[in-house]
Amino acid sequence: MAGIKRLGLTGHPSGISSALDRIANVVIINVLVNQVSSEEKEIELTLQGEEAERHIAKLLKPLVGRGGQLFSRLDENKLRIKDDAGLDILLNLSGIRFAISVKSKRYEKVKVFYDPKYDQIRYSCKEYRKDWFPKDITKEINDQINWLLTNRPKLFSKKKQPKKPWLIVVVCGVPSKPVKQPPRVAVFPNSPKEVINGTEYLKHRGVFVVDEESLISLVQVLKTQPNEEYVPSQK
Repeated sequence: MAGIKRLGLTGHPSGISSALDRIANVVIINVLVNQVSSEEKEIELTLQGEEAERHIAKLLKPLVGRGGQLFSRLDENKLRIKDDAGLDILLNLSGIRFAISVKSKRYEKVKVFYDPKYDQIRYSCKEYRKDWFPKDITKEINDQINWLLTNRPKLFSKKKQPKKPWLIVVVCGVPSKPVKQPPRVAVFPNSPKEVINGTEYLKHRGVFVVDEESLISLVQVLKTQPNEEYVPSQK
């Protein structure tokens, strides 16, 4: 009853109406504050992602020689995809192509790993024991490439049955917000993997998942061998 009196819900009906109006105003303000906060966070994450994409593109650009191409946000020629943000990076090194998705995390001690229980790539960090990426990252890049191969096949080959590019997801930090321990990809005994020249790489659904430190060395190894997976001809 004391609480009701404090809100002014006793006495004349106008008092009750006035109190209800105050409550409604408080609720509306809280909703608006939360909405603004959510929008600000979304904008921050978008800018963070764009910064990371440019950073990785800069690392790759020196590899592009005569006849090579780099489609990325760095030169504002990122490949757009219907109903999607677009493929972050498409790198062409003398006919050997790489589709690269960039995932950025600004937390300390980020560890990316394969979770066999859910058959997905997840991550842990100092703040969270285990967490999910907003999307299934290996499914996402496969879906993007399948769309591009169907709708823009000449990006990959002039042949009727172009080969798929090498698929890579690179997890990196945010250059403007450096941390002591940048993200690392862990390969465990039960992880899906491929061993190249004695080095184990996490590989899930045909997608290599690496950290920034391992990206260039992987590209250097793969650029000497085309992906042997052909795209089924479209009828």
